[in-house]
Amino acid sequence: MAGSAQAGLASAFRIVLQKGRHFDPTDLFLRQGDTITLVNGDDNAVHHAFIEADRFAFDAGDQEPGKQATLTLKEPGDFIIQCGIHPKMKLTIHVQ
Repeated sequence: MAGSAQAGLASAFRIVLQKGRHFDPTDLFLRQGDTITLVNGDDNAVHHAFIEADRFAFDAGDQEPGKQATLTLKEPGDFIIQCGIHPKMKLTIHVQ
């Protein structure tokens, strides 16, 4: 009796740089289960990445230079990561 096999795609890990009051990249397409690592690449600026959404919230807290925070995306949809210190810093993530 032949069995069925399912091949799943492995979750991806993405690095997002916070530097010069910008996220790099600024637009990111991901799948559920993917993980983003937010890295403060500035030499002297503190960042504070967060998401406020109906389905979940994320708050990295204050990130000193060189520090990083990790977020695993469990909900599908479009979300905006913002910096609480630099309000013009925005990263749009699209999760399928």
